[in-house]
Amino acid sequence: LSHRDLEHTPEDGNRYESIDGVLYVTPFPTPAHQHAVTQIVFFLVGHVREAGIGRVFASGLKVVLDEPTGIGPDVVYVSNARLDSLKPDGFYGAPDLVVEVLSSKPALDQLVKKQKYAQAGIPHYWIVDPGSRSLQSHRLEAGRYRLAEELENDTDFQPELFPGLTIPLHELWL
Repeated sequence: LSHRDLEHTPEDGNRYESIDGVLYVTPFPTPAHQHAVTQIVFFLVGHVREAGIGRVFASGLKVVLDEPTGIGPDVVYVSNARLDSLKPDGFYGAPDLVVEVLSSKPALDQLVKKQKYAQAGIPHYWIVDPGSRSLQSHRLEAGRYRLAEELENDTDFQPELFPGLTIPLHELWL
């Protein structure tokens, strides 16, 4: 499969992604998942818009990392420097940040996507787990992700990518 095949998937509420030519299907997200995504987008959009540094996209933006890989991260941040890779049908290349909120298939986000995102050169990757009320911030170094920060429960997250932004984690949890 390639990212082009994703245009022919059924509109059944599932998310279809192709990673290195393998099709992955995930079901409807849970309310806890959607709440976390919405809150992250809320905090990022306000900060990014005020600073004028790029664009934030919520679930549904197709990100094409290579010919066989088209994915739809929960949240995508693209800096102004990379906006020229935004096309009418999606983003082509490595965005500055992808965020995945864990739900029904955590291994997909924690292993498969993490490896693919690193291989594609995405500088920052956050994994949010509403179940354990935790957030992991990963930074790409020498082609691999290094855990930059792991926070839990009600602590404040001050992402290095967005100086001046504070995300109170308790706002992410239902």
